[in-house]
Amino acid sequence: MARVLKQTEGGVTWLELLLDETICEGPVWIEKEMAVRAGGVNAYLSAKQKYELLIRIAAEQPVAFMDEKLDPDIKYIRFNDDEKNSSGEDGWKTDCYLIGRYGVELQTEGIFDDVITAVLSEAQTAGRETETIAFLEHMIRKDAEYWKLAEGSCDILVYKGDDVCHNVLNIFAEQFGRALSRAGKKVNYFDCEKQDIGELTLYMNQHFQAVIGVQSYLFSVKMKDEVNYLHEYIYGPKYNFIFDHPVWMRTHLKQQYPDFYVLTHDMNYVNFIEKYFHHNAILFPPAGMMSDDIQEKERIYDLTFVGTYGDYWNEVLLIHQMERKKRFFANHFLLIMRKNSALTAEEALQKVLELRGMILSDEEFLDLLYDLRRVIYCVMHYYRDRVLRCILQSGIKLDVFGDSWMNCPLTSHPNLICHPNVTVEESLDIWKKSKLSLNIMSWHKGGFTERMANIMLAGAVLVTDDTTYLMGKYTDEDLLTFSLEEREKLPDKIKYLFDHEEYRKIIAQNGKQKTLLQHTWDKRAEQFLDILDKRLRTDF
Repeated sequence: MARVLKQTEGGVTWLELLLDETICEGPVWIEKEMAVRAGGVNAYLSAKQKYELLIRIAAEQPVAFMDEKLDPDIKYIRFNDDEKNSSGEDGWKTDCYLIGRYGVELQTEGIFDDVITAVLSEAQTAGRETETIAFLEHMIRKDAEYWKLAEGSCDILVYKGDDVCHNVLNIFAEQFGRALSRAGKKVNYFDCEKQDIGELTLYMNQHFQAVIGVQSYLFSVKMKDEVNYLHEYIYGPKYNFIFDHPVWMRTHLKQQYPDFYVLTHDMNYVNFIEKYFHHNAILFPPAGMMSDDIQEKERIYDLTFVGTYGDYWNEVLLIHQMERKKRFFANHFLLIMRKNSALTAEEALQKVLELRGMILSDEEFLDLLYDLRRVIYCVMHYYRDRVLRCILQSGIKLDVFGDSWMNCPLTSHPNLICHPNVTVEESLDIWKKSKLSLNIMSWHKGGFTERMANIMLAGAVLVTDDTTYLMGKYTDEDLLTFSLEEREKLPDKIKYLFDHEEYRKIIAQNGKQKTLLQHTWDKRAEQFLDILDKRLRTDF
């Protein structure tokens, strides 16, 4: 038998709970859905988390504590007393917070002064009257100190709707939102594809535990005065995922207002964002997904590549259309990156400037890199083509997926097998049918991408150009890495795994197990909630 919380007419009211916390003493089992609907556990409170949650649940509908067997079809959460602070020494802060949160209701009931008197009497006895009065004043005023605590039970708002790159950004938003829900948070979505952007104003003056965008332009939306930003009036920390080099997001990263953070998959981008855009940036790669089909599949493909083919020469033509001075700069920039494939784009451009004896301000450097940003695509396509040619010319068959391959210069090669576009979900199935699958970074020299995670989670061996992110996290026993500059060595490494089936299976399994531990969306939700908690402890 377990003590299970039920919502029922005629049960204990929120007020009765608030006035007598002994009612809910001891272990209590709460339906997870019920807890989430009420806003979940407020981890920002240092004591009495269970007590405060039960009051919120009872505020929706009175509750009763029933001794009964747990329903195996229902997910429960077991709560004990003072889960986060067993000593309860900060319990008085939660009491003050509750007075602030329910102040209007307490006044309506005519007991506001009585509750204040009781709390202050206890404070006097404990020798902390002055501290309690000061803290209580913050709570009653509902100022910034109050919202530091209150946001812990507010909803998380997720922006979706950018249908690009085979809908992958929307999938990220949905996967992350679902993981946060599974972690006990109440998540709301704003779909900019289906909702008018003007509806965002409905969120003005509301507080959220977090506002999350996935490479979203919404954080740069301005008010009608063209001076202030809308999100200055939507309260709570804002986080924007970005997956391209930050220079491509220049317009949307130039805005400056408090409580804005950038999540990115590459440590170099973290440093770039902090230096050139003056935002707090956090290394936070996208997670992987597993196919809904749990059945093992026959691995009918030796080597696959799910990605686009970009024509290097088309990008070169675009460079040639630049005005003369920038064209010379762009060609020099491209040459440096082609000769030094380990350099980041910003390192390569800095090298160009050094060779020309030029010194630019940070703003001038950012503007120049923005003007030359297509060169990054150009060198990316150059190396992608060279790696693929190296593989094909060695006699290895390569199955590629995407309409961009149908008319590419490599189409005539007998070892290239072209397939049409696939959805994200279909790509998961392809990787389950692959022995090895290729990843060639879009010049993310310190990054980790969802493609890398997806390949390993599907039980295929990941074949990828090396990045600094992998150092200390994965080894040659988990995946196969190669250098762009020494790409001619790659075919032999691939053939070795073809010839040593059991060793290949061991590597695939090792990669899968490590990725399951570190790169699922549930893991990302856990890490994100830690970020929110750390922000609370350090920024305030």
